[in-house]
Amino acid sequence: MLELDWATLLFQIINFVVLVAGLGYFLFRPLRRKLNERGQIIAETLQRARDQEAEARQLREQWEERMRTVEQQAEEILHRAHVAASQRSAELLEATRTRIDRLTDEMRSDLYRHRDEIVVQHYDEILDAIIDLSGSAVRSVTTRRTHDDLVTNFAASIYQMPQEEVNEFRRVMADRVPHAFVSTPVALTQEQTTTLTDTLSSLIDRHIDLQVDIKPELVAGIQVRLADRLIDNSVHQHLNRIRNRVRQDLVARMGSGA
Repeated sequence: MLELDWATLLFQIINFVVLVAGLGYFLFRPLRRKLNERGQIIAETLQRARDQEAEARQLREQWEERMRTVEQQAEEILHRAHVAASQRSAELLEATRTRIDRLTDEMRSDLYRHRDEIVVQHYDEILDAIIDLSGSAVRSVTTRRTHDDLVTNFAASIYQMPQEEVNEFRRVMADRVPHAFVSTPVALTQEQTTTLTDTLSSLIDRHIDLQVDIKPELVAGIQVRLADRLIDNSVHQHLNRIRNRVRQDLVARMGSGA
């Protein structure tokens, strides 16, 4: 029968208990403290990540909300432009420019409150988006009558041109083949072709031939190139001028040399 040395066994148990207590105090306790500290650091890092993710989500939602607002306002422009389609094109363009100015101011003010650097980095894209929306609105309500009015206005403006400008056109065309390069979004009527031919012939004091090119992106109105001189009263050109003025306003107000 196995005999146990109870004194030795008791001594071994006491040694084991002391060893466990020592390890718990000198090894596991600092280790737990380190693990707790590391866990706290990880928890803080995760919380910061969640906070940053929430901030990014909020900014994205605010941006999407602004874009939805812009789309809704663009629809308002479309509706109002449709009601005013019978008015002269100059009135339509002026109303559109005013609307664009106001939308740009509102968007810039809102974005400045949240992320100024977003505007500094991306206002060209924002402005292009607004101009594209406005251009689509104008294009959708532009009628043939608007185009015809612009062609008529173009012919009238030639006859009202100061004499010094007339002399300059005659000078640059004196040694050139009398061709006028005309761009129009829709085909000209025979009457318009005759009127333009007579008007431009009167301008350079020589019979002139028209070379007509169809460019739908002009929306309405025409472009006429004589030598290196361009006469442009198209809606596309008006929208570009509006865009440039609005961009200059943005650069001036933000104090950026973009």
